[in-house]
Amino acid sequence: MKKPIVYNNVKKFRLLMNMTQQELADKALVHRQTIVSIENKNYSPSIVVAYAISIAFEKDIKEVFYIDEGSVT
Repeated sequence: MKKPIVYNNVKKFRLLMNMTQQELADKALVHRQTIVSIENKNYSPSIVVAYAISIAFEKDIKEVFYIDEGSVT
């Protein structure tokens, strides 16, 4: 079994909400660099951070973070 790849819509939702990376980081209680790394797909956040980001966007976590089902097999 391959390690699943976690994809995200963080940058998409952040831009739709006219939010800076720093503003999102402040709302999610993380460093701005964490947001940069997530948006660049260099870092898969913990469930706690992913949930905090989803709350900041007022979205379901599955709308913000998802796994491509084909990457799991």
